[in-house]
Amino acid sequence: MDKWTPSLWLTAKPYEAYKGTEGITLPPARKLLEQSGLLVSQPPLSSSKGYQSPPHNARLDAELSVLDIGSGLGQVTIALLEALRAHQGRSRVKIIAGEIDDSLLGNLRDQKKSDAWGEVDVEKLDANQLDKPDNTFDYIFANFLYFLLPDPIAGLKESIRVLKPGGSLSLSTWACSAPLQLIQRSIALLPSFPLIPPSPPPGGSWSHPEFVRKILTDNGLTGIKIEPYHFVQEARSPADMARKMLPVVPIMTAKWGEDRQELGWKVFEKIEEVLTAEKGHGPVKIWSVALIVTAKKPQ
Repeated sequence: MDKWTPSLWLTAKPYEAYKGTEGITLPPARKLLEQSGLLVSQPPLSSSKGYQSPPHNARLDAELSVLDIGSGLGQVTIALLEALRAHQGRSRVKIIAGEIDDSLLGNLRDQKKSDAWGEVDVEKLDANQLDKPDNTFDYIFANFLYFLLPDPIAGLKESIRVLKPGGSLSLSTWACSAPLQLIQRSIALLPSFPLIPPSPPPGGSWSHPEFVRKILTDNGLTGIKIEPYHFVQEARSPADMARKMLPVVPIMTAKWGEDRQELGWKVFEKIEEVLTAEKGHGPVKIWSVALIVTAKKPQ
């Protein structure tokens, strides 16, 4: 059932909400792979043209274990598999796509049934309490994950625990979220909205590069690199972009109480109205800035 309706939008499970939003966080996923040193020069998923040979330190000739934690719709895993297919040695890379939500896991397991996911194991994993031994993975990727966890620092510590000495941790976080700004502007255009302000995503400090650097340094990581990445998020129309906001609006309106159902749907209507006024009825582009972060666990 499509729950993109005024009466059902709040009941959408994560996969139902996120379906169709892959492009929102896919560009940073590709950038994470590039900055990690595992792969470079990621092309669009539809083409393998434009790849460069990986650097000597990319270690594609070695047996590598990779964890995509908080995999969601599998953006990191999809981008990594596409990239590996352009290189020799892909059979020597083993990937775990870890996710805790059952609805998202169902989608990942459907992906696993295809031949394209032969190198991937899909597992139910809690990022705050990973059921894995110490020093297991060569590379860990966490695309827009830690700041959303109940305990972000505990999640980070768990990733470091299961990372091998000399291994690479790559994470992304928002520096400036265009979806968040778009929703805030749309809420401001409602004739009336609850006195309680809309709630931003938790972990707002993770938007600041020096905060992220300090957290990683305090937890013993070295070789820290933090790069801002300006990227576009696209939709076919203002209505399509409004639909892509379904995962975010529930977070923003979480404290609205009884007004949430009706006014929350009006937020989607205002998003479409704002974008139509600015962009017309055709394709829509909005721009965000992510922090692309890589660090090493000391030998």
